[in-house]
Amino acid sequence: MIKITPKKPFVTRDEIARAAGVSSATVSYVVNSGPRPVAPETRTKVLEAIERLDYRPNAVARSLRLQKTSTLGLILPDTLNPYFAEVARGIEKYAFENGYTVSLCHSDYSVEREIEYVNVMQDERAAGVIWFPATADPKPGLMLAGYKIPMVVLDRKVSGLDCPSIVADNYKGSCLATQYLIDLGHREIGFIARPFDLQHSQERIKGFIETLRENGLSVDPTHIVKGGFHLEDGRAASFQLFDQHPTITAIFAYNDLMAIGALRAAYERSLRVPQELSIVGFDDLPQARFTCPALTTVQQPKFEMGKKGAELLLDLINGKSVPKESLKPLKVQLVVRESAGAAPQSSERHPPIPRLG
Repeated sequence: MIKITPKKPFVTRDEIARAAGVSSATVSYVVNSGPRPVAPETRTKVLEAIERLDYRPNAVARSLRLQKTSTLGLILPDTLNPYFAEVARGIEKYAFENGYTVSLCHSDYSVEREIEYVNVMQDERAAGVIWFPATADPKPGLMLAGYKIPMVVLDRKVSGLDCPSIVADNYKGSCLATQYLIDLGHREIGFIARPFDLQHSQERIKGFIETLRENGLSVDPTHIVKGGFHLEDGRAASFQLFDQHPTITAIFAYNDLMAIGALRAAYERSLRVPQELSIVGFDDLPQARFTCPALTTVQQPKFEMGKKGAELLLDLINGKSVPKESLKPLKVQLVVRESAGAAPQSSERHPPIPRLG
C-alpha cells in the first residue's frame, strides 16, 4: 500500500514575523527588498526564520500587487519539430536559473492561435513573451506591444515591429550549402523552400540564387518548389522536382525535416543517395546523424539562440537598455556527412522509377 504524505501547509508572513520577533511589514520589506530599508541584524533574523520555517511567498498575491508574474510566455509553431524543442530548452534553462518559469503555447502555424495566446499572456500577467512568428502577419506582435508586454522575436524578423529579434545567418548558411553542392560538380540543383513570404525563407532562397549566379549557373525558377513544415512536405516536394526535372542531381532543403522527407522520396524512386542524388538540409537536428545515409546539413546554434533570447527578454523586463532591432545574426556552419557526394555522370544514373499509387 502506497503511503501518501500530507502536503505541508503554507507558512504565513505573520508566522515568520512572530518567529523573528518583528512586524509583518518588516518581513514584507525583506522579502520584496523595499520600499523601506531594514537594519542588517533585523534582515538576518528574518532570513533565518524564512529558512527555518521554509517560507514561500504567495506568488498569486505578489503578481496581483506587481501586475506581473515570474512566468515567461513562449509562443512557437510546432512542438513536434526538434528544432523548436532545442531552442526551447535553451530558453527554459536560462529562465529557470534566473527565477522564471516558462509557459509553452503551441500555435500550430496559425496566426489566430497566436492571437489567442497573446490574450492569454495578457490575462495571466506574463512578465514577458518570446515569440516564434508562424506567419508574416505582425498582428500578434503588435498586440503584445499594445499590452506593453516585453517581447523578443526569435528565428525570423517581422516587419513593422519595434522589438529585438535574434536570428541565425540564414543567407550565409544557404550560400555554404549551395556552394558545397556546386563544388561537388552539381549543376542541376533543386531547392525546397518554406512559404515564400517568410523572411528567413526569403534569405535562404536569396543565398541559393545568388550563389548559383556567382558560379555562372542559370537560375530556373521551377527548380525552387514550395514545401511546408514537415517530413511529408519534403517528400511531396521532392516528387515534384523528380517529375519536372528528371535529370536533377541534388536537392537543398529548407530544413532537416524536409531533407529527411527527400531521403524517403529518393528511396521510393530507387535513387541512390549520394551516388545518384545528393541531399543537404538545414538546422542539424540530432536525428541528422542517424539517417541512412547520415545527413549533410547547415548547423545553426539552436540552444544558444534560446539562451540569448531569454537573456535579452530578462534584460527588457528589468529595464535594461537593449537594441530595438535584430541583433547580429548567429554564426552557422556546414556539417559534412554522407548524404552529398560528387555529381554523377549521365551514364551513372538511371531515370527515376515512377511512383506507385
